[in-house]
Amino acid sequence: MTARAARTAALQAPGVEVHGAPAGHGTLAVVLLHGRDQDPAWMRDHVVTRLAARLPDVAVTWVLPAAPGRSWYAGRVHDPLSETRAERDRAAAVVDGLADALAAQGHGAGSTVLAGFSQGACLVADHLLRGQRRWAGALIWTGAAFGPPGTERWTGSAPGSLTGLPVLLTNGDADAWVPLAATEELGTLLRDRGAEVELRVQPGRAHEVADDEVDSAAALLRRLADAAA
Repeated sequence: MTARAARTAALQAPGVEVHGAPAGHGTLAVVLLHGRDQDPAWMRDHVVTRLAARLPDVAVTWVLPAAPGRSWYAGRVHDPLSETRAERDRAAAVVDGLADALAAQGHGAGSTVLAGFSQGACLVADHLLRGQRRWAGALIWTGAAFGPPGTERWTGSAPGSLTGLPVLLTNGDADAWVPLAATEELGTLLRDRGAEVELRVQPGRAHEVADDEVDSAAALLRRLADAAA
């Protein structure tokens, strides 16, 4: 196996779905992480198809990895950090492997977006706060920072490494799994690191990605695609 083939192998790993433009041929690449008890098919049917319908003229490579056993971590996002560390590290390795594979196909930091819903959204937040990779933007549908609320979070790099990063952050006003206050706290953490955060709150919605959240995500992706073109 050549070095380039080894770098791109993550895109052919078991459970990984790639839709839309072939890797390397899209204006943007978007890595999407599903929620607990979900899988790439759920993300494809409930999120990707809706985004693609709003972006018919934008070539996007959609990359959907699968969590082992349909869940990225067994506990809850507000468990002590030490209890989720191994699973967060495993998920981060999956994300980094896919980002490296996309970079080998020509998608650098300026054209690769990280997105997730629920569990996946919390892992997107975790990846950003670790600060080890630059992204074109991030979509965090119903997410929070790991660790008990109000406690010091490990960020892994100096403040300011997210300067200028556009982030769409959403939640419902009474979500059953991720309290709105936890999402608002995440917004503060990201802004403190320099990210440009748009927080959208959905009144009365269930634990899902609502149409307004899809519309807002499509608008951000279009803006990022225009910048990357």
